[in-house]
Amino acid sequence: MLIPSNLVNEKFDDRYFDVVNALDEAQQIYFKNNNLIERITMGIESKTTFVIGETGFGAGRLVISLMEFMEKSGLKNISIEYNSVELYPLSPERMLNILDGFRDRVGEGIDTLVEAYRSIDITVAGWHSMKIQQSFGTLELNLWIGEALEMVEALEKSCDVWFLDGHSPKKNPSIWRPELLMEIGKKTKTGGTCSTFTVAGAVKSALMEAGFTLKKFPGCGGKKQVLQGVKC
Repeated sequence: MLIPSNLVNEKFDDRYFDVVNALDEAQQIYFKNNNLIERITMGIESKTTFVIGETGFGAGRLVISLMEFMEKSGLKNISIEYNSVELYPLSPERMLNILDGFRDRVGEGIDTLVEAYRSIDITVAGWHSMKIQQSFGTLELNLWIGEALEMVEALEKSCDVWFLDGHSPKKNPSIWRPELLMEIGKKTKTGGTCSTFTVAGAVKSALMEAGFTLKKFPGCGGKKQVLQGVKC
């Protein structure tokens, strides 16, 4: 696999993702650890939309990973609402450049996402909606251009699951600050979950204060452990 160029986010001096294990890492930490297949299957049966929240859209790596994961699941008639946030949105050209390293694996998904992304005006703050039709069903992608706390406060629905995927706490402490994680807890359904790659003590404490019961799971690649939380 080719290594994407321009992989570093200059704002935080940190990579958008691990180029080697990025898709597999996303699917283990955020999808498998949260039992997404079983929970989305229940949503199909009850004809309810599964609602996802994400902190840190970046280049759309988790969206691409999710589309591949759901395609492989064999499920049909899925309705997913995916709410994400980005303070420093990439241009469509740079997004494509970053994701192109995964073209051999998820090329069609990359083109679909970038085409949808081109349809919005990233210079305008606030919500931007994109509806993506896939063989598994409908993915409604709502992207908030702006600050993460503003996005969470603006959510009208509580989420079934949160993907906490901003840059590391050392590089971008604001996206892990207690008041943001507390608001995320408020916007999580009872029995809902969250997952993150970091096991930093301050993050664990803030998530517990926000009402999550935490478990550690095996990481992916060189990462030994990751977190998953259940909202009490």
